Amino acid sequence: MNSPLETLPASLIVLTTDGRVQFGWLDPQTGCMHSEADGRAIENVAGSMEWAADRAH
Repeated sequence: MNSPLETLPASLIVLTTDGRVQFGWLDPQTGCMHSEADGRAIENVAGSMEWAADRAH
């Protein structure tokens, strides 16, 4: 059986030009990053890193 980590896309830790860090996801159709908190596009992305947790609460 496949692990959920192999089938789900990784979430992102998104760094913005104003110094904020937030969890997000990448829309593969538009290439835009969106906030996990409210789903809105993040306009001032400076960089991002993939991450995946092996536990949830």
